[in-house]
Amino acid sequence: MTDSLLYVLGILAVAVGIGFSIGLHELGHLLPAKLFGIKVPRYAIGFGPRLFSKQIGETEYSIRLIPLGGFITMIGMYVPSKPGQKEGQGFFSGMVTSARHAHEEHVGPGDESRMFYKLPVYKRLVIMFGGPFMNLILGTVLMSVAFSGIGVQQRSLNVGEVSQCVIFDPTIQQACQSSDPQSPAKVAGLAAGDKIVSYAGAPVADWQALADLMKTSVAAEIVVERSGKLVTLNITPATGLRGKVGSNGSLEVDADGKPILISTPVLGIALGTELRPLPLGTSLTQSVASVGQVFDMIGHLPQQLTETAVATFSGEPRKTSGAISIVGIGQIAGEVSSSETASGLEKLSTGLLILASLNFALFAFNMLPLLPLDGGHIAGGVYEWIKHGIFKVLRKPAPGPVDTAILMPATWFVFILLMAMSAVLIVADIINPISY
Repeated sequence: MTDSLLYVLGILAVAVGIGFSIGLHELGHLLPAKLFGIKVPRYAIGFGPRLFSKQIGETEYSIRLIPLGGFITMIGMYVPSKPGQKEGQGFFSGMVTSARHAHEEHVGPGDESRMFYKLPVYKRLVIMFGGPFMNLILGTVLMSVAFSGIGVQQRSLNVGEVSQCVIFDPTIQQACQSSDPQSPAKVAGLAAGDKIVSYAGAPVADWQALADLMKTSVAAEIVVERSGKLVTLNITPATGLRGKVGSNGSLEVDADGKPILISTPVLGIALGTELRPLPLGTSLTQSVASVGQVFDMIGHLPQQLTETAVATFSGEPRKTSGAISIVGIGQIAGEVSSSETASGLEKLSTGLLILASLNFALFAFNMLPLLPLDGGHIAGGVYEWIKHGIFKVLRKPAPGPVDTAILMPATWFVFILLMAMSAVLIVADIINPISY
């Protein structure tokens, strides 16, 4: 299969995953809405003209042209005007009026009791939280499968390469010179492909155990598995400056991004890597951390958008940690899919992590207390619940439902702002994509 075809397939795979994530989000709204008896005339993945639609019962299910989200239509999303209340004629007043009347065409005889706004507050909160909750669960499942099912690349005990000499400081010298002593591994007779079994008489479970056993820097027996047989060799570690390795097997860096060097015993080998599953608890912890990182990114979004716009039109490289659009996500998926160095399992794991991150982003963005996002409706419900509680304490008659329709001008402002931010990121990903 050609690289171009693999690139396209990677994009298509992520596109299907995004569609599934959006569909599951809206399903999280749809199911509790129907369970609570609310009439739902429409369920859609995407916006704009219909590409496919099917009527099932009272609900039309459709896939639409613009894949930037989805929606369900519930009757009675907004409180109707009070009897005798005059409707404004201005631009913003017209927005409010249109919101109130938007779903009237779907209201039939007997539907008066099936209005969203007539539900108890807790049921409305369940419906609105259902969508983001689905994305949170899906993201957690995908990340757990990637980390605990497939695994992450960690140092193995397989010798990948044997150095010819000992280089004391790799920041000063990169290649062997004739005056350099042979590496301990070379002298001992270690070879690429050997699997280290024990060191100094102690079994070696992982690379960290080997590093701990080597700290004495004295002569020791090292047992390796070679061609299915155990081979015992004698080795004496040398001492050199090497990068400090963290608990996850990756090199630690300083504030400037440079590797931290420490004096350490050296055998003169480069260990290979292998996919090793992480404990499920670690995957769940990482899921929580990922959600926190998304919220942190949202908090710095204005700064990131500014930096992205400046980099795009100045030709400067973009930060790899910056925000990207759906186009950028597709580009990453294509690059991963067409990679010649990654294995099939590594590609699958990376694809799952891309979709997991996307679902965490959908959860976090939708939880923002802004209309038309789910968090805006949740915030309105919480406000109404608090208001009812205060009125109850004061022994006043219960107030009516909170009229979120009056926030429609702000809703449109948020919608336009979101579209503008998406446009900036899409243009940036086309003109000046992030290089990983």
